[in-house]
Amino acid sequence: MRIASSSVSLYGKSSSVEIHTKEESLKMWTGNTRPVFEGEKPPASAGAADSPVEDFLQLSEEGRQALEKQIAESAACGICTKDDDDLLEISDKDKQKIYLLQRMIETLTGKKFKFVIPKKVGEGRRNSGHSMERMNIGRFVQTGQAPAAQRQGWGLEYDLHEVHYEKQDMSFSANGSVKTADGREINFGLELNMSREFASRLDVSIRAGDAVVKDPLVVNFANSTAALTNDKYSFDIDSDGIPDQISFAAAGSGFLAFDVNNDGTINNGLELFGPQSGNGFSELAQYDDDNNGWIDENDEIYDKLRIWTKDENGEDQLFALGVKGIGAIYLGNASTAFDLKTSNKDTLGSIARSGIFLRENGTAGTIQHVDLVV
Repeated sequence: MRIASSSVSLYGKSSSVEIHTKEESLKMWTGNTRPVFEGEKPPASAGAADSPVEDFLQLSEEGRQALEKQIAESAACGICTKDDDDLLEISDKDKQKIYLLQRMIETLTGKKFKFVIPKKVGEGRRNSGHSMERMNIGRFVQTGQAPAAQRQGWGLEYDLHEVHYEKQDMSFSANGSVKTADGREINFGLELNMSREFASRLDVSIRAGDAVVKDPLVVNFANSTAALTNDKYSFDIDSDGIPDQISFAAAGSGFLAFDVNNDGTINNGLELFGPQSGNGFSELAQYDDDNNGWIDENDEIYDKLRIWTKDENGEDQLFALGVKGIGAIYLGNASTAFDLKTSNKDTLGSIARSGIFLRENGTAGTIQHVDLVV
């Protein structure tokens, strides 16, 4: 081919976006009650008379530098030992962060701690727990005695949220006409588009001491899924005699409760399903008298179960299952891990497991095991 004349137009365009966000927070305290940190709302029902005096622990810059120095000096024997090959693939920087947290907890409590990667817990160890016997929660409520739940006297909350996003686009086009020496005329057009996109997310949440989660069952009688309030309410969810500050089930949902002493009040976590054993579905299953896999009108507890909600003024309300049209609760459930957070990404709790209930009109709803941050 011999080109005699030509007219060619080329166009190229490319764009790229790269976003990296990182949010990290560490909250520590001493005392039996979690304080209200800067930027948090005070408990809705907390008053001056109810607020015990708290001792706060703050690490000075010198203290932080000392801890970091310990990390540097312990680099050869930090949190990673001869079992390193069995651990998750985490960077040296993340290992240092975990070791820093470990040292902070040890400084705070005077006790030795070791963080273990959950992935390495063997199946045999996970399945070696004892079966749960049928609960007699009425015994505790009526006598005023609670299980031997004890406060640690300190708490730690660590959260890390890191997001990385990349996107790159390229477009190229060519249009033209060519005349060859032998008289041919060629018109052509060509387009080329290339694109790539990458996103990664890292979420780490560590709770230690009294900053643990408690997990009641939530009935979503008017919602498709559980939601939690940003406001905190005083309630002794771990039944140790000391009020905790918890988020409550949002409007349209409520905690499944058993008002054992019939006083019209849910007194503590002993009258909920889950806070004591960590598995509300298993606790509820102990009351399946006919072993049909459902809590229904064949079971004695059905008429005693209540849905505990709060009205727009924060006042308690107790509803029988039938009042909300619920005819039966299925005891089967599946793992559905999902975090519930504020707009500032503070963790209120997380949905751990989900199940269903049936309404008298034949429709289904959800009941969920929700871990509340205390």
